[in-house]
Amino acid sequence: MPKAIYEGIYRDLKGKIQEGTYSYQELLPTENELTQTYNCSRNTLRRAISMLADDAYVQPMHGRGVRVIWQREQRVPQGSLDGVESFDEYAQRNDVQPTTSVKSFEHVVCGARLAARTGFPEGSDLIRVVRVRALDGVPRQVDHDCFLASAVPGLTPEIASVSVYQYLEGKLNMRILTSRRRITVQLATDEDCSYLKLGPYNCVAVIESQSFNSAGIMFEYTQVRHHPEEFSYNTVSRR
Repeated sequence: MPKAIYEGIYRDLKGKIQEGTYSYQELLPTENELTQTYNCSRNTLRRAISMLADDAYVQPMHGRGVRVIWQREQRVPQGSLDGVESFDEYAQRNDVQPTTSVKSFEHVVCGARLAARTGFPEGSDLIRVVRVRALDGVPRQVDHDCFLASAVPGLTPEIASVSVYQYLEGKLNMRILTSRRRITVQLATDEDCSYLKLGPYNCVAVIESQSFNSAGIMFEYTQVRHHPEEFSYNTVSRR
């Protein structure tokens, strides 16, 4: 079946669940109604429903329909550990306004210590970027990025202040497939305190990521240092 069809249905239903058209614990329209709505086959619809179930948005019940099990957490914006999501995509999904301030942008040669920390081969030409990310005007994370220079030709501070992933996918036609992550809690540095206004907190939540494109090349290493007050990520577990 054409991938674009069931992915389009998946995105549309997911958006309607997020915006409340189909609310928590409500049953989706019947399979007959949905196939008519989307002018698709049952197999195509079932593939889209299966994707929603994989993301814990719905729970199919044999012979009883499909129930919505997703609900928005109102306390803090919610991240996800199940996919590769840009900062702008994360902000859009949580209905908050993102802004980015580039604090440094430099070309460096990967030395032994940086290679051990990032996973890039020693001697690689890298672009190292430090950015402060804010949500609704409040600084919430500091991103320390290292990009493989050969994989991101034309990258500029101006692009980094908007969206690097938008540039890579939209302009360079890169397919970003995989991100390997490590999550820790660390004592806050002077830089963290300066940028994030931590107040009574003396620690930050840290996510380190190695990201790979469709050719299997690691094009990015990122260390994101989060304000603990609003650090909240979701994942889905199954037995």
